[in-house]
Amino acid sequence: MTKNEWMNVNELVEYLSMPSRSAVYQAVRRGEIPAYRLGEKRLRFRRDEIDGLLARGRMLTPEDISVPL
Repeated sequence: MTKNEWMNVNELVEYLSMPSRSAVYQAVRRGEIPAYRLGEKRLRFRRDEIDGLLARGRMLTPEDISVPL
């Protein structure tokens, strides 16, 4: 996976060792994980943004997110 590659929900669940897809959806709704919509249902995540969150040791707050869902 390259630095700017996009991940889908299943890949993010595995990458972050999250318990389920619903945990990802909940974190996105709370504004803790930046996500980009493709159409009405598909979400994508930029690996470099997720890595930045991990490096800072926290998930994003709504104020950190520049792209609305």
